[in-house]
Amino acid sequence: MGKCGCCTAKCQAITGLCSAPLNLFVVIWASMEKARWTPVVVPMQCENAPLPATRLSAISMPSPLAEAMGMQPGALPNGLYLNVSSSTSCSNPGQADITIVASGFETTLLAPNLTDLAAGGLGKPYGITGKIRLSQDLALPSTGQANMVTVTEVAQTVEEVLAGMSPSSIQQGYSVGFSRSVQVVKTCSSVLGLSSCIDSTIELFCGSYAGSCLAEVLDASGSPVVPAQFEPAICAYTGQLCGQEAEVHAQLDATGLGIQVLTQVPCAASTGLPNTTLCNVVSAPGVDSTTFLAKTIEPPMVFTTEEQARQAEMAAAAEAAINWLILPALILNSFFFFSNLFSGLFNLRKHLRMKAQEPKDAQGAPTPPALAIVMAAGVIDDP
Repeated sequence: MGKCGCCTAKCQAITGLCSAPLNLFVVIWASMEKARWTPVVVPMQCENAPLPATRLSAISMPSPLAEAMGMQPGALPNGLYLNVSSSTSCSNPGQADITIVASGFETTLLAPNLTDLAAGGLGKPYGITGKIRLSQDLALPSTGQANMVTVTEVAQTVEEVLAGMSPSSIQQGYSVGFSRSVQVVKTCSSVLGLSSCIDSTIELFCGSYAGSCLAEVLDASGSPVVPAQFEPAICAYTGQLCGQEAEVHAQLDATGLGIQVLTQVPCAASTGLPNTTLCNVVSAPGVDSTTFLAKTIEPPMVFTTEEQARQAEMAAAAEAAINWLILPALILNSFFFFSNLFSGLFNLRKHLRMKAQEPKDAQGAPTPPALAIVMAAGVIDDP
């Protein structure tokens, strides 16, 4: 039979009392990790500012169309061509490191087909009016922040610009627009010292509304002129409703996104509509009702019912994965802490009692007679 390596009370006491603090350390560490990862999913937050207005003066119109719209004839190529860089401060309040990869980021701006839209369709085929790209990777460490620098490229011919100013859009007071975005996101996390990274591709189709507004006139350096002057522009009226394409078309609603029809007035002669036609006067979250200047939209993005369910499902899966790592360590080490502590204290008490008993045994044992000792040794035979 094998020999027990640690069967004495002393050895078991040392083992139990040394193991218990290690178990307690893991319990405290796992508890801190659990608190750190509650909640598991915390969305990235970016500074929300008014979306830039598209000034009509930026549109190059040919003659005589320009004069008819009260504008100066523009240089070739006619249309709207912009290349604008913007920077937005973003923060990551979560515990995972997030990197949005520039090479996998692209948002395509889409204009609906108004003929199909007027016929009750979904506005297909869409026309591409511009693209938004990320100039460099956006790396957001846990609880860190960084600037997201995007480049917006808009290229619309005169025909495409005029299509967005259709009589139906003017009459209802706003127009609809869409976008399709793709993002490649790398997420890295560490739980109880175990690190892992996941690459995921996020695809969203979004819809929103825009309409007429005012914007400050800028000087050659891009600063507002003094005293302030204003010019007609096109502004975002609402935030975006995002999800899968079919879901967005089914749930996109101007009233649901905050547009309200205040009254109706005869349409201006410059619209080309009959003078008996009534045009809506609307209020919208993206335009100040007093100054008609663009203002911050809260929230800038909402999701379809199905997209909310998908995000909730992904959050639940992430929480389950984190708990699968933390809870077993927490439960098992709690059990081993108490069992090792009890075993250590029990065997320590047992060892101390045995130590206390040894002197008594040594003092109380009678000394055998000399004759018995000699006989036990076989020196003298028993008579």
